[in-house]
Amino acid sequence: MYMIDCDKMTLLISDDKMFYTIEGEGEYVGEPSLFFRLSMCNLTCKGFASPDSPHGCDSYISWSVKNKMTFNEIFQYMEERKYIEKLKNNVILKITGGEPLVQQKRLLKFIEAFIEKYNFIPRIDFETNATIMPDNIWVDKYLATFTTSPKLTTNGDPEVDTYKPEVLKWHKNNRSGFKFVINESSDINEIWDKYVTDNKEINLPLDRIWLMPVAGSRHEHITNAPAVAEYAKALNVKFSSRLHLLVWDKALKV
Repeated sequence: MYMIDCDKMTLLISDDKMFYTIEGEGEYVGEPSLFFRLSMCNLTCKGFASPDSPHGCDSYISWSVKNKMTFNEIFQYMEERKYIEKLKNNVILKITGGEPLVQQKRLLKFIEAFIEKYNFIPRIDFETNATIMPDNIWVDKYLATFTTSPKLTTNGDPEVDTYKPEVLKWHKNNRSGFKFVINESSDINEIWDKYVTDNKEINLPLDRIWLMPVAGSRHEHITNAPAVAEYAKALNVKFSSRLHLLVWDKALKV
């Protein structure tokens, strides 16, 4: 018997729930990954809204909170699709959203129940906007890694909501990755002034920074990538493609 009641404990899951694919961005690009997309986010990213994408957010599907699943329902969903076997073979469990740390307390219970049930610790990487402080247990006990995506002024949310120096310093100290979406040239100055040479002792290490072009299709990626690659070269940081757009272009419905 589990100490955690897996028939009562729940998580809010997005409409696409969980899917197996290739990581398209950042440090783990190209690696087979099991994406576990949770509902809810504490930001809006309204600065990226357009007539073609009125929500701004590239994963607005996660805003739906109608999919409440018990832990046992999630386990059954994973077993039916043989996802447990994939995780045993070192596939990354990519916990994403929305902002997954909105549900951090329940997530900790979920991982604890998972380990009790299946007797192994999955390889965990979070995708987070770096505004919510992670519990130290993620790295101390579960050896989780974090891929952060700090939001810049062009994101459209107030700085008081997007810029959390203490959270950023935690991620710096735990060797998280910092992935910045570049929308215009002013973003580069903001990254340099606020995150690298600022006066709040953040000073992110250059070898942990990735610059990635804003894009929603293969065409946009190809159009925007060259300038961002040049910025990465100039700053001596890393460039990240959006591999999933190059391979499975939404515009081509593939």
